[in-house]
Amino acid sequence: MCRYRHLCESEAARELRVEAVAVSDCFTLSLVAHDDAWWFHAQINAGDRNQVAQLVAVDIVRRLLDPCPEALDSWEARREGGSAHDAPTREVIESYLLADFADAGNATRLQGAVVEHLWACLACDLDGGWGRPLHVEHEHFSVIDHGGDGLSIYDSDAPILGFRLWESKQHSSAAKPVGAVITEASGQLKSNGSEYLARMSKPLQLNDDQRIRLLAGMVVKLWTTEDPAAGVGVSVGTEAEGAMPERPFQGLRKAFGHLPTPQHREGLIIEIPDLAGFASEVREEVFKGID
Repeated sequence: MCRYRHLCESEAARELRVEAVAVSDCFTLSLVAHDDAWWFHAQINAGDRNQVAQLVAVDIVRRLLDPCPEALDSWEARREGGSAHDAPTREVIESYLLADFADAGNATRLQGAVVEHLWACLACDLDGGWGRPLHVEHEHFSVIDHGGDGLSIYDSDAPILGFRLWESKQHSSAAKPVGAVITEASGQLKSNGSEYLARMSKPLQLNDDQRIRLLAGMVVKLWTTEDPAAGVGVSVGTEAEGAMPERPFQGLRKAFGHLPTPQHREGLIIEIPDLAGFASEVREEVFKGID
């Protein structure tokens, strides 16, 4: 089940805790069932930008501080107006949180990290060709770490759970079409997918679901043998507004044409005006629980 799965609040209820709102409810999600891929166009709802920045920041912190519950409690207390951290506690929190967020001037890294976490926030609510994921894995400490950006796992009638390996990218250049970014990400998955999955198999081995633990030992072989249980996905965060290209995911189809159905190839284009500004807003929310 996804975290924080609730309806978006009305304006009168905005004072309720932000954690009670799902990121997906603050976006308009449109599914395009194309032969290249089944892909979603996610457009942030007018008036929900600040809400989404808060939600994404909280999700980032909870994912990264998950191994250290005391530090998470301290971050949340400080964010709510509590007393400043003592020096050791602050150092612990910063060690977990600031890999991608320490340098406000590194716009590329900051936007890349926020876009990747946006995928993680939305992935569990993408009801595509395989339905909603049973589990979404996003054990990625930093956006510059080598490895895949995420994995979604699907329940099915087959003995083996289905899975989809994801790569997430930032698109902010008007001179470079969003389709070119997707093609680059597709090539990256094609070249490095088995290694990415090998790295991800470790956290899967620790999952509470026995079926997911079983999948962990098979996931690389299923990928390399082009088993129908394996799928692929590319997510792109962009500030481009308006109509999308007619075939943004044709590069994904070229790289993974061997997959048996278009539903095996999934895409997500997240559209947020002034993406750089939004990433800075998320960073500010993260620092509310640090400073």
